[in-house]
Amino acid sequence: MAKATKSEIKSNAIRRYISKNRDANAQQVVDGLKAEGVTVTVGLVYNVKAYDAKKKASKKAAKAAPKPAAKDSAASTNGGTKAEAIRAVAKSLPKPFRPLDVRAELAKQGIDATTTFIGKVLRAVGMKRKRRSKVAAGSATPTATSAALSIDDLVAAKKLVGQVGSVEKVRAALAALARLG
Repeated sequence: MAKATKSEIKSNAIRRYISKNRDANAQQVVDGLKAEGVTVTVGLVYNVKAYDAKKKASKKAAKAAPKPAAKDSAASTNGGTKAEAIRAVAKSLPKPFRPLDVRAELAKQGIDATTTFIGKVLRAVGMKRKRRSKVAAGSATPTATSAALSIDDLVAAKKLVGQVGSVEKVRAALAALARLG
C-alpha cells in the first residue's frame, strides 16, 4: 500500500474534525487541529470542504438524474424500433435494393436513418451485398482472353476484320451478338 503524504493526512484530519464538529468554520477547524498537534492552513480547510461538497453534489446528481429516454421517432411511436422498421422495409422492397432505397422508403414513413446504420442492420439479418465479378461484368482483360487463343483463331479474326472493314465494327457486331444471345 502506498504511503500517505502529509497533505493527505492533513485532509483526513480536517474531514475527521469536521465530521465531529459540523458547525465549525475554517478558523475553528484550524484552531482545533492545532490543539491536537496538526498544523493546517485556512486555505487547506476551504479546499477540503469545497472538494467534499463537490463530490457529494455529483453523487447526489447522479442518483437523481433521470434515465435517458428513448429517442422520439416515428419508429418508436409506432411501437417498434428503427431496426425493425428497416427489416420490414427491406422485406417489402423488390430485390436487389440498396441502403439508399431503404432510406428513401423510411423517409416516406417519417423515420430518419443513416445508410451506414441501414447497412449494418441488413448485414446482421444476413442480407449481404453481392458484388459482380469482373468477368461477369464484361471487363475481361485482353491478356486473359488472348491466352486461350490459337494461331488459327487469330488468322480467322484478321480475316473477319478484313471482311467487315475495321476492328471497331467487329467489336460492335460482337456486342450486338452478345445482346441477342
